[in-house]
Amino acid sequence: MSELNNGPGRRPGLHLGPEVVDAFSKAAREFKAILSVKDREEFESSRRELIRGELNIMQTQQQETKSLVNLKRLQMFLDGMTALQEILGEWGLREVNSIMACIWGPMRFLFKTTRLDDKAFDNILDVYQRLGIQIPPLTEYKDLFKAFPDSITCLVHIYKDILEFHAIAYKLFSRRQSFWQKLHRATWKDLNSTFDHLAATLKLHFDSIQDHGRPFRDRHAFRTDSGFDSGSAELTYEDKRKFDEYRINYRQKWKDFRQSEANRKAAQKSKIIKWIAASSETELHSKFRGIREICPENGTWLWRKHDEVSNWMREDPPAESNLWIHGRRGLGKTVLSSLVVDELGKLATKGTDVPRQTQICYFYCQKDDNELETYLGILRGILHQLVSAAELPDPENESLGNESGNHNLAILPLCEDKITSTGGSTLNNQDVAEGLIEVFFEASTRQYVVIDGLDECKASTEIQQTVTFFTKQVTKCEDLCQGQLRVLFMSQTSKEIGKLMSKHNIQTNAGEIELDPNDNMEDIRRYVRTLLIRDGTKFSLSEWDKQYIEDNISGRSEGLFLYAHLAMDYLLKQISKDDLLAKAKLGKLPNGLKEMYCKLLEAVKQRLLDLEEDGSYWNSAKQLLSWLICAHRTLKWHEIQAILSFDLKTEIIDFNLKMIRVEVNEFLGSLVQVLPGDNIRLIHNSAKEYLAETEDIDAKSVQCDLAIRCLRYLSLRCFVASDYNEAERQDHIIQGYFSFQDYAMAQWYKHINTVIEESRPVLTGGQQATENSPALTAALTFAIQKFVTAHDDLKPAPASTADLPQSKIDSFNDLPDLYHPLLRLWNHICQHQKDTSDKRNKVGIARLENALKAHRDAIEKDFKPSRPTLNADTIEHYYGPNLFKCSRTLCKFFHHGFDNKKDRDSHQNRHDRPYPCPLEERCGFAPVGFSSNKDRQRHVRNYHPQLSDAPSAFLHMRRRVEAAKFQCTICHKSFTRNVNLKGHERSHFGERPYACSRCGKAFARVNDCRRHERIHTRNGQ
Repeated sequence: MSELNNGPGRRPGLHLGPEVVDAFSKAAREFKAILSVKDREEFESSRRELIRGELNIMQTQQQETKSLVNLKRLQMFLDGMTALQEILGEWGLREVNSIMACIWGPMRFLFKTTRLDDKAFDNILDVYQRLGIQIPPLTEYKDLFKAFPDSITCLVHIYKDILEFHAIAYKLFSRRQSFWQKLHRATWKDLNSTFDHLAATLKLHFDSIQDHGRPFRDRHAFRTDSGFDSGSAELTYEDKRKFDEYRINYRQKWKDFRQSEANRKAAQKSKIIKWIAASSETELHSKFRGIREICPENGTWLWRKHDEVSNWMREDPPAESNLWIHGRRGLGKTVLSSLVVDELGKLATKGTDVPRQTQICYFYCQKDDNELETYLGILRGILHQLVSAAELPDPENESLGNESGNHNLAILPLCEDKITSTGGSTLNNQDVAEGLIEVFFEASTRQYVVIDGLDECKASTEIQQTVTFFTKQVTKCEDLCQGQLRVLFMSQTSKEIGKLMSKHNIQTNAGEIELDPNDNMEDIRRYVRTLLIRDGTKFSLSEWDKQYIEDNISGRSEGLFLYAHLAMDYLLKQISKDDLLAKAKLGKLPNGLKEMYCKLLEAVKQRLLDLEEDGSYWNSAKQLLSWLICAHRTLKWHEIQAILSFDLKTEIIDFNLKMIRVEVNEFLGSLVQVLPGDNIRLIHNSAKEYLAETEDIDAKSVQCDLAIRCLRYLSLRCFVASDYNEAERQDHIIQGYFSFQDYAMAQWYKHINTVIEESRPVLTGGQQATENSPALTAALTFAIQKFVTAHDDLKPAPASTADLPQSKIDSFNDLPDLYHPLLRLWNHICQHQKDTSDKRNKVGIARLENALKAHRDAIEKDFKPSRPTLNADTIEHYYGPNLFKCSRTLCKFFHHGFDNKKDRDSHQNRHDRPYPCPLEERCGFAPVGFSSNKDRQRHVRNYHPQLSDAPSAFLHMRRRVEAAKFQCTICHKSFTRNVNLKGHERSHFGERPYACSRCGKAFARVNDCRRHERIHTRNGQ
C-alpha cells in the first residue's frame, strides 16, 4: 500500500486540500468511535488483499459444499472501492490505509459474522450489490477531479454514505450472535428504506460525476499507459452552478430522509403501542404519586431500614436480583411500590449509583379489572412501557447510524414483524409477549421491574406464570451480566405465594422481606399531622387537639395506612369541632377496616338523607355502590348514568332529567375513585368485600337487579321492533338511549349465570327470602319472560337439564313461571358458550346483533362527541369520547372504542383477516390481509420473494410465457384461461370454496379439490 502513497503512479501537482483530508479523516474517526477496542484494532489492519483472499477461500468452501451464493454480486462494489483507494493513494493521502480500513474492515467483519447464516450473508451481498451498481468507474474521471477540485466532494460523500451502511450493519451484527439472529430478519426488512436512500444518494453522486466529467472522461483509465491529460476541456459557469445544486440536493436528501425516518419510526411505535393495547399504567402511577405528595418523605424507611432493598436498588452487582416484599392488607404497599419506582428514576437521573440509561418498568395489579389482573395483562403493561421508552431518532442528528440512547428503538421492527406474523388485532398471545420482553431485557444494560399487587391477580395460575417468567428472565440475564435485570414483587402476605417464591429461591435472607406495620407509625403520624394543618384550619384545633387526634388514629390504625387515610377523610367531613373531637376518641374510632367502611357508608347515608327527606338521594347512592360491587366489568361513568336514567315502569331513558349533575366523588365521597378512561371503581379491593357484608347492600339481590335491568333494556322497542325507523333512532341517540348497550349486550348472560349460581336464596321460598323477595321474583320473572318473548330466535329449552353444565338451574323448578323461560335462556347461554371463538365474540341473538350495528352505524355517521344533545349536554356526556367500537364482544375495544374510524377499521380488519401482507398498505395484491398464516406465507413466496426466509443466491431463468387475455383486477397478472384467473383471484384472499366430499378439506381451485379426492379413492376410503 506504500506504493499508493509514494510510488511512481503519483502525478506531480496533484494534492488534496486540507479540508478534503479533514473530511475523510473526520468520517473515519466518527466511524471508529462506534467500534469496540478489539474491532478497531482488527479493522485497522484490514486491506483489500485480505478481503480477496478470504472471499476466495469462502467460495472454495461453498463449491465443496455445493452452497454457492453468487459472490459476483460484490464485484462492482469492490471495483468502486478499489478505485477510490487508488485515487486517494495517488493523490498522496498519507492516511489512506487507515481511511480505507473503514471499508475493508467492516466487510471482513460482516462476512465473518454472517457466513454461517445463509439469509444474513445473502442480505449483506444484496446490499453491497445495490450500492455497488451506483458507484461510478472513478478512475475514468481523474481529469475531472484534477480540473475541478470541488468535485472531490463527491468522493467524500460516497465514502460517508458507505460508512453509513457499515455503521448500521455493525451495530446490528456486533451484538451477540444469538441476539442479532433474533433481530436480523425484521431489522433488515425495516432498513430497506435506508438502503434505498443510500442507493439513491450514491446515484446522485454518480450522476453528478458523470454529467460534469463527460468531457474529461478517460475510458482507458485502467490501461497501464493511460495518463491524466485527456484533452483541454474546461468547466463552464453553468457546470459550477449545477455542482452547487448537487451539493444542496445531497444535503436536502439527507435532511428529508432523516425527517421521514423519524416520522416513520414514530408511526411504527404508535402502531405497536396500539397493538399491545395495554391499560395505562402511567396514569395509575401518577395517581399513586399524587397520594404521596401530601408527605413526600413518607416510605423512605423501606430502603433505609431494609438493606436488601437498598442493595437491590444501588449495588452492582446486587446480593439478590429478585425481591419479594409482602405485608398485611392496607399497609400502603402500592404507594411504597410507586415510591421505589420514582426513587429509581431519581437515581438514574443522577447517574451515580444507577446508570443513566437504566430502564424502569412497573405494573399495578387491580382486582376485578380484566386488563390488570391477568398474566397477559402484566406482560402487555410491561411491553407497553418498553416500547414507549424507545427514543425516536432526532432528524437534526447527523451522526452515523443516528441511533438513540437506548436499545429499544432497534427492537421495534421485531415488534412490528410480530404484528404481521401472529395475526389478531391486539396482542393476545402470551408466547409472543414473552419473546418480545425477553429481547428487550437482553438488550438493556440495566433494567428494573416492579410488579405490585400480585395477590390481586385473577387466579393462582396468573401469579405462578408471572413469577416463573420474570424470575426465569433474571436467571438468563445473570448469565450475561449479574444485576442486569432486577425484579421486585409486592403482595399481601400469603402462604401460597410464599411457597411459589421458595420454588424460585426467594425466601427469608434470600430476597424475601416481610413488612412490619410498626414501620408505618411515624409516616401515619406525619400524614395525620399534615392533613390537620392543611385541611383542619376550619376547626381551629389547638396543638393538644392535633396531638390527641394524631395519637388516637396512629394507635387505632395498627400500622395500616389505608385505615389512617379513611379515618382522616371521615373526621374532616364533620361539621363541627365538637363532632370531630368526639368521633376521634379511641372508643369512638372504628375498630379495623371493616368498621371504618361501615362508618364511611353510614356517613354518606346520613349526609344524603339530610339533603332529601324521602331518601331518594341515598337510594340512588346505594344503587350506584351496589352496581360497582356487582358489575362484571368496571363501569364507565356514562354507563352508570344510563342505568340511573332508565325508568323500568315507563321504559323511558331520560338523561336530561335523571342524570346525576355532580361528580361521583361528591356523591359517594372517598368510597370511590375515578380511573383513566372515566372508569369508576371502589377505593380499594377490600371495600368490595366489606361493603357487600353491610346490611345496606345485598349482593345477591343486586345481581338480580342488574340482570333485570339488562334484560328489560334489551327488550326495549329500539332493540326488538321490526318497524323501528331511522327518525326514532336519531331521536333516541340524542336522548342517550344507547349509552348502556355496550355493557348490556356483552354482560347480560353473565348476570343470568350469577343469578342461577348465587341468587336463589333471596327469591321467593329461598333461605334468605325477605319481604321484598316476592316483588324481586316477580320483576325477574317478568324481565326474563319479556326478553324470551321479544327474542324468539333463542334456542329452545332442552328436554332435560342433564346436558347443562350447571345443576343449580333445577333449584328454580319450584317457581314454574320463572323456571321455564329461565331454562330456555340458560340453554341458549350454554350453547353459545360452547361455540367457536368467532361465534362467542358475537352477541348471539340475531335481532340484537342487527340492532347494535344499526345504532352504532348511525352514531358513527351522524354524531361527534362535541355535538350538543339537550340543553348544555353533549354526545360525549352520554356516550363517552370514543364512538367507534369493535364488533367483537370479548374485545376490550367493544366498549372502550376508538376516537376515529380509521383506527377502528384497522383494528377490526385484524380480527377478520388477522394475517396481513408484510408490506400491508404498500402491497397492491392483498390489501386486506388473509384468514390464515398459510395463505399469507404463500402470498409472500409468490409476490414478495425478497421477504421470504430462503436466500436469493442466483437468479433463475424465466420460462417463456404465452400471451394471455384474462387479467386479474387486483394485481393485473394475466392468464390464458378464465378459470385459472378465478382461482387466482380467490387466492388473493385465502378463499377456498371447493371442499372435499370425504374429509371436508377446502381448496381455492376445483382441479386441486378433484386431485385431492382421487387420493381418497386410491386409498380405498
